[in-house]
Amino acid sequence: MQQQRQINELEPVTAPAMDPALGAYCSTTNTIVIISAFPRGLHELVRELTAKCYDVLVFHHLDEQALSALAVDLLIMDGTHETIQSKPRPSAIKAPAVLLVRGERQDQDPAVVSSFDDTMQWSAEAAGSVLSRIEELLLQPGRTPEERSDQVQRKELVVDFKKMAVYLGQARIDLTKTEFDLLKALLDTGGAVLSRQELMDRVWGDQYFGGSNTVDVHVKSLRQKLKDNPKSPTYIETVRGVGYRLAD
Repeated sequence: MQQQRQINELEPVTAPAMDPALGAYCSTTNTIVIISAFPRGLHELVRELTAKCYDVLVFHHLDEQALSALAVDLLIMDGTHETIQSKPRPSAIKAPAVLLVRGERQDQDPAVVSSFDDTMQWSAEAAGSVLSRIEELLLQPGRTPEERSDQVQRKELVVDFKKMAVYLGQARIDLTKTEFDLLKALLDTGGAVLSRQELMDRVWGDQYFGGSNTVDVHVKSLRQKLKDNPKSPTYIETVRGVGYRLAD
């Protein structure tokens, strides 16, 4: 029974694989953690966040050990209930943190409030302004989603390294692990030329003794999936006699 109660303290709310407003796959996402003893009161907020392609996890109780194991982009602490005293921002979270309060609450500890990046008054009517502020915090400081360390965007191509997912526009592209590793190797160099041997070493390892045409075969398959014309490349350019690089 105790084990069941501990499991229920973490309630994953899975963001839809597709943005219902667009009818297409979400190309990028952020992970938002909400800590609330009574998450039912934040149902509207959770619904709007998932509809906007955010991955949302709801904890009933603060568990810093569990939080430290997650890649969190924004934390929301629910301080809207008068019977529960809000806790300071968890030290395990380095991402932006928000404290939600009710407009009439005046009993918040100033030290607790100051530990958060922002304090927002929550109500169903204020959902729009709260969502706008959350989106602003996710972009600070001057950081766009494609500049996150686990995501790269190049033109219409978005690569999520954490999820090993690739999107072209709004469409998800199914790559093999080898194709994904090839693409990652090219992205990692930022446009520098990689010889066929260098690509073989990066993707297959230096113990692989196959011919260099192996690289060409997989690059051809990768290009086809990215709808990339080798004669006028958008993503992968051939450097004759050497290898490949990202196209400008």
